[in-house]
Amino acid sequence: MNRPESEDTVERVVRDAVERGRHLRRRRYQARVAVTGTLAAALVAGMLVLVTTAGSSKSPSGTKVTTATSPSPSTTASPPTSTTPSHPSDTVPVADRIPADFQPSSFTAVSLQEWWLLGTATCSSGSGTCNAIVRTTNSGSSFTAISSPPAGAVAQVAFAANASDGYAFDPQLWETTNGGSSWSSVDLSEVGLSGATVSEFQVAGSKAYALVCPAASGSVSCQAPQLLSSVVGSSTWQKVPTQVALSYGASFALGGANLYILSGNLSSKPVLLYSSDGGASFTQRVDPCTPGLGGTITAAADGSATLWAACPTGTQAGTWLSTSGGASWQRRAAGFDNALQLTAASATVALAWPAGAAANALERTSNGGTSFSVVLSPSSTSRVTWAGFSDTSRAYALVQSGSGSMILYESNDGGATWGAVAIKS
Repeated sequence: MNRPESEDTVERVVRDAVERGRHLRRRRYQARVAVTGTLAAALVAGMLVLVTTAGSSKSPSGTKVTTATSPSPSTTASPPTSTTPSHPSDTVPVADRIPADFQPSSFTAVSLQEWWLLGTATCSSGSGTCNAIVRTTNSGSSFTAISSPPAGAVAQVAFAANASDGYAFDPQLWETTNGGSSWSSVDLSEVGLSGATVSEFQVAGSKAYALVCPAASGSVSCQAPQLLSSVVGSSTWQKVPTQVALSYGASFALGGANLYILSGNLSSKPVLLYSSDGGASFTQRVDPCTPGLGGTITAAADGSATLWAACPTGTQAGTWLSTSGGASWQRRAAGFDNALQLTAASATVALAWPAGAAANALERTSNGGTSFSVVLSPSSTSRVTWAGFSDTSRAYALVQSGSGSMILYESNDGGATWGAVAIKS
């Protein structure tokens, strides 16, 4: 449907946008993504990192199936969050049995056959809530359980193309090099960021990237975020220098071998930074969003130079499309909820959902954003928390029911129709 723009006062526009944006970016669920966000990208690069955020997002140059934790991908009102277990040493059993009360909150995939879901379940002691990760190697026909970092430490998961190297994040950062048999915490003090938290994460090819917020200082905890990178399989991380300092509201996306960074909304003139060499050098392109109000970008899963942007305009948000890697933009449909999240298959097909809404639906465009229509709305009380593409045909979404349970949905036709996936052994 075409959506007219609101004409509210400037004061209300700014106040509402900034407050909503602050809430979303602090807990970007893909989709918070994932991990992120953010399927925010990857069969094109031989991998698919579907990470649910803020949301972003909310990502897979791999397919970024953004981390559904909802990014972020990678950020957003989120699915049930983990709580610290009654017994910190207690874990969910990691045998083939899937916990009966497993509730997924983050999704990642490296192929159409192999996926992981991070979520929560009752601890093996019978009390308390623990993290749990389940894995499928047969496109969701059956799952097995693997180990997980502790509850409260992470809320999203992302794996690299080799399926051995994986990451769990938000707020801390953990790594595995053995497919999740064991995990180790990453010490960010080695790059001068002790106490920093990870808000967005994506993997592309042989590189992993994390957007981190330095330890809180004042009312805004992420005024000067830092982008870090690491070679997959390595425990060494380093800062990615940018010619423009990143500020509150910064976010990034991976498209093929290309890295795109929105510089943030505290600058008088935010820019889109573009790198084709993994962050070794950048050129400045166009940030389509309103200065001071922020926004997010997502790269299309087809590996092209297509970018989509969700830009708040006050009490509403609009969509923008670029087929030139952000060199120029076209304004598309508007009138969405201010907490709009997007994921895209191509310059023609994209999915949209208002991540902050108490009840919402997943909408789809097949005409390049001229109009959107509802394609997934299980009930009047359900809430889409994350969605992402693994390629131009396969898409996934996490939906929270009115009772609070989380359901994974899958589409094989570019998001036009959907079916629930049963998470079973």
